[in-house]
Amino acid sequence: MRTASFVYWTVKLPLMSSTGSYFQEAVRWAPLAGSLRVKERIHHLRTLKKVLLAHRIPLQQALQSDLGRAATETDVRELFATTALIDYVIQKLPVWAQKEHVSVPMTLWPSSASIVHESKGAVLILAPWNYPVSLCLSPLVYALAGGNSAVVKPSEMAPASASVVEAILSKAFPEGLVQTVLGDASVAQSLLTHPWNHIFFTGGPSIGKKVMAAASQHLTSVTLELGGKSPVVLDEHFPLQEAGKLLAWAKSMNAGQVCIAPDYVLVPRKLLGPLVHAFADGLKALYGEDLSSNPDYPRIIHRRHFDRLMQWHEEASRQSDQVWQPAVPLAEDLFFPPTVYIDPSPACALSCEEIFGPLLPLVPYDTLEDALAYIQGKERPLALYILSHSSSFQERVMRNTRAGATVINDFIIHYMHPELPFGGVNHSGIGKSHGVWGFREFTNARSVIKRRWNLHPTMWLGPPYTGWKKKVVDLLVKYG
Repeated sequence: MRTASFVYWTVKLPLMSSTGSYFQEAVRWAPLAGSLRVKERIHHLRTLKKVLLAHRIPLQQALQSDLGRAATETDVRELFATTALIDYVIQKLPVWAQKEHVSVPMTLWPSSASIVHESKGAVLILAPWNYPVSLCLSPLVYALAGGNSAVVKPSEMAPASASVVEAILSKAFPEGLVQTVLGDASVAQSLLTHPWNHIFFTGGPSIGKKVMAAASQHLTSVTLELGGKSPVVLDEHFPLQEAGKLLAWAKSMNAGQVCIAPDYVLVPRKLLGPLVHAFADGLKALYGEDLSSNPDYPRIIHRRHFDRLMQWHEEASRQSDQVWQPAVPLAEDLFFPPTVYIDPSPACALSCEEIFGPLLPLVPYDTLEDALAYIQGKERPLALYILSHSSSFQERVMRNTRAGATVINDFIIHYMHPELPFGGVNHSGIGKSHGVWGFREFTNARSVIKRRWNLHPTMWLGPPYTGWKKKVVDLLVKYG
């Protein structure tokens, strides 16, 4: 085991040429990782949980430094989310890893058939900055459960968290089984030049396309957890105060820097004003009168992201019917309050791009057909939310849309369910994670069929094609 220093706020930048050594070490370890028995994989997962819990305070400090996140929020969204996942995978892994026996059709008798879930090999995990611990370690848990060696690249946008992750992984695993690479985008680009057996990327669609292009050079399989514009469809009969409270909670979580945050709300036209008031009430109930001084409200990750949000806000303010904002954005503190825009121009950035911040457009609709057409005119989202107690309304929206997931009368909770597949569709992602789906992303389903008793009936119908063979084939074609 390696020892690690508790100096968390230093990010090392390896030379681009040096990423080859990480890849070669992962390749060297891959056969050993793949040969680990289930109980040995479980041992590594338990060790990860133990080391993770031992770093609770450094994690809280790192997330406060990177994102202004409250300690309790870190405990729930990062620490507990990861340890609960580890416990779940430990419980399920003996079943997931079993050889699956499948039936054999009479045409292949006598034989037995099975599916073996084998490791993919050396895998690369490129993690995001918005949940820099859980979204880094969660795919690693599935990679280890599948018997892979792994190289993990945390985001340089959250340097304190990246350093804590490196310390955790260096203490938890033998050197080579799991390696951490710290550095900027050029390091990630260098890592992508190598022929990995699988790449797991979490981030935006624009970078996801580059990851997929790089992977295609080696025909490397990928899991892309992306994002996009996740819509909310509000039924006019849904209680407005409840809608406002739920939206305020979901949109203020991590200051809107969540891939499955509601991106815009389709609202019955007559309810636009009342919904803004309900949203304001919900936000006040969460953070009180003075949002800017409330330590529970997170900050924007970086000045560049703040400036982007400010630019979009100024553009949308000029091109919206009304704008509601509870406080003034503060660049020096990276504070940007949840802000609501009524009917912004369809041409502005707020309407066209994934927001990834606390800005919330309200788009009016007159008929449900109008709302559905609006959704259908955009890329398929990672999540779609429906606020309605009417089963017919729910079914109508579901039937006429496509999305990675749908949550009805709440937000984000599908991510918390360990047995629901998580992932997008096309522009919002490729592949699924969570539960057995996560295990399968990091394993290859290997088909095995075994002949018995030295009998080979399929050869009986081979050349020469005599009259009786032709008759048997005729019967198979007609009645088989």
